[in-house]
Amino acid sequence: MNKFLLVTNSVKDPDSKYSEKIISSLEGMGAKCLGIILTRQDEAGNYIYASPEQVPQETEFIIVLGGDGTFIHVAKDLIDLDIPLIGVNLGTLGYLTEIDVNNVDADFKKVLEGNCHIEKRMLLDGRIIRGDDVIYHDIALNDIVINRSQTMSIIDFEVVVNGTFLNRYSADGIIIATPTGSTGYNLSAGGPIVHPTADIVLATPICAHTLNSRSIAFSADAQIDIVIKGRFSEKNQTKIVSFDGASEIALENEDVISSVKSEKYAKILRLNDISFVENIGKKMR
Repeated sequence: MNKFLLVTNSVKDPDSKYSEKIISSLEGMGAKCLGIILTRQDEAGNYIYASPEQVPQETEFIIVLGGDGTFIHVAKDLIDLDIPLIGVNLGTLGYLTEIDVNNVDADFKKVLEGNCHIEKRMLLDGRIIRGDDVIYHDIALNDIVINRSQTMSIIDFEVVVNGTFLNRYSADGIIIATPTGSTGYNLSAGGPIVHPTADIVLATPICAHTLNSRSIAFSADAQIDIVIKGRFSEKNQTKIVSFDGASEIALENEDVISSVKSEKYAKILRLNDISFVENIGKKMR
């Protein structure tokens, strides 16, 4: 692979200093840059990351310069192209963006020499069902999160797995996470870290007002339905669901947020000599 496209978070690299460094490094090793996509904001303040129409057909891999959030959104935007992505970290922890911006020469040399492999990461396919209608549909590489907005009231909801009632919770919310998302909000809420290629999905209550507040791991093929419930004191409460931290949708009582394993996979380039355990160990120190 030597033909690449660069997607840059323009907020984190406003003067394109790091973008130019990456392009210069790879072109010096014989690779060809097919173009640069800069993230931007629309008039409403929403971020626009990338679109398939911007990607040349001959692109062999895509470099994402930014943090894990940028990487997740670009992966979702370009999921149908089936092109592997690799991330250069300009954020903080960088579980997905494994290449350090100060080590691009050595790491990209490994990529161009084929000293890398492709990991397939599962996504969640989520739907909001109101009555008999699907009012919203999206996919998530990291997680689907249900929580409250602008209120201190807790949320009541039921969890149903493969059509069987599991439990009713009173909590700040709940996270349905993929293995990729296990190191995100799920981890902050006390959920476990799992290997990114594991075939499971996690359900982690957020600050549950119950003794049964543990995260639960299910088979990736499980259908998890969250049924929103209410109480008289919640008249002014706003409940929302977000997919990978974006697309916040207001919920009503009796709405069902249904998630299943998506048929789509994200392809991520990984350096062969960096294992998941080693990467996690570095982040823990």
